[in-house]
Amino acid sequence: MLLKHAQLKLIQPGDTRWLSYFRSVNAVIRCYEPLMSTLEHIVNERGEESPSASGLLSILKDQSITFILHSLEPILEALSILSKFIQTKHGDFNQLEKLMFGTLLRLEELKNVSINEYKQIFEIVDKIKALSSINLNRDRITRATSRTNEISLEEIFNDKIVKFINEIISNIKARFESNALKFFNCFRIFDVSEATNEQEYGIQEIDTIRQQYRDDFNDDLVAEWKVFRKYLFVITKTTAKSASLTQRQQCIHLVKNGMTRDMYPQLSLAVEIFLCVPISTATVERDFSTMNRILTDLRNRLTTEHLEQLMRISIEGPSDLDDDLKDLIINCWKVKKSRKISV
Repeated sequence: MLLKHAQLKLIQPGDTRWLSYFRSVNAVIRCYEPLMSTLEHIVNERGEESPSASGLLSILKDQSITFILHSLEPILEALSILSKFIQTKHGDFNQLEKLMFGTLLRLEELKNVSINEYKQIFEIVDKIKALSSINLNRDRITRATSRTNEISLEEIFNDKIVKFINEIISNIKARFESNALKFFNCFRIFDVSEATNEQEYGIQEIDTIRQQYRDDFNDDLVAEWKVFRKYLFVITKTTAKSASLTQRQQCIHLVKNGMTRDMYPQLSLAVEIFLCVPISTATVERDFSTMNRILTDLRNRLTTEHLEQLMRISIEGPSDLDDDLKDLIINCWKVKKSRKISV
């Protein structure tokens, strides 16, 4: 069993990371037998870790804990798929919305105890219980253990798992607020796959955007859209479906292309607003990684302002420097007074 999962590690989950919770639960389930054997070995050695191992062993032997662990796996798996998408840098709002609704439907399905996943879980728990009964000295069963074994698994499911799923659904809906989703759905008109030649295509959505940002847009926004939508429709006719740009790629192209930007200034501004929406967590997480690289033990006295400046240089600065600029930086540091570094 251990050889089958030589690369599998028990992971400590992060407080805000769905993916790490899935990996943690999945690792415990897949390594359940070797994990139990290891804990029993530590307990029998009666070393410093023996009390902790004994406590973990009694927890993992509990039928209700085994059931909860296996029940959490499909729930956390659905959340991990959503988490992976949110962590990608090139997340598309249209795809995110579809994936979010798919995740919510999957979670609703997992509230039904009669689906095949839970039938298999009941069978697994029964097998583990049977194996435990063979090796267990019945004379040493405590009252607490007896009461736990008598608890109905369906009762645990309704009391623990269903409530957990309901809380997750509430959190996802709060994270992706319905009014915000409705507003950003307006930008689906930039999706080439949905473009049509109808006269009213996109007019209502553009008007909603204009009403939302009245100080930034005027009637020219609608006029620009009436021309630009013809361009989108032509693309759908001339470009192969596999080669057509996604909604986000089309928006980026509109902003980056200088000629197109000059032709559609208000439309470009609307697209810039849409592209600033924090769909993904990738940028935020990379910012923290940058901060950890800069704020080391030897530079732990940096002020907040100085740290922010260094992070901006690292994140937004050029990836390559020419030789003249390198020499300028080196010469600048040469004239500086040597620092006293205390280790």
